Amino acid sequence: MNKIIIHLGNKPVSLNFKGFDEEVDVDQMLVVDHSNLYGEAVTIPALLNQVGLLKSTQEKIVAEKKMEFEIFESDLRQRIRKEHVEKGQKLTESSLNEKVMVDGGYKIKRKNYIRAKHDLDVLDNIWWAVKSKDLKLNNLIKGVTPEELYDELVEGTINNILIKKHKGITG
Repeated sequence: MNKIIIHLGNKPVSLNFKGFDEEVDVDQMLVVDHSNLYGEAVTIPALLNQVGLLKSTQEKIVAEKKMEFEIFESDLRQRIRKEHVEKGQKLTESSLNEKVMVDGGYKIKRKNYIRAKHDLDVLDNIWWAVKSKDLKLNNLIKGVTPEELYDELVEGTINNILIKKHKGITG
């Protein structure tokens, strides 16, 4: 569990982020809890950050899968061409494409890339939905002072983040 302490005025608040190791109810995460708007407001940046980090990680995976797929395809095309040249056979571009498309390794690499791209698209949609929630919350609590925010903040878990109030900072 990751712990972040933020300060609302001179009052510290612990944000313990559970991460996404467990199942996450995305629909529930994207709904604004009107009984704890202030909890939503202080946790939404962390949620947006976590989804953004997941998205960034998946972007890297997609790039790697794409590179693996393209290298495999290029090597396969070269291997097929070489086999036909060694046998003295003529190979058209159309027949080369057909041979590539039916290759088992090609199919696996292509499916892996498609699956990784799909996962990225899902995370991208979630990121934009969390961003939309962030904008709505900003409009709902405009003009709130840190003290008002602290006073109205309800302890508990929201956006998969545990909120706990602490006594004021001295000094």
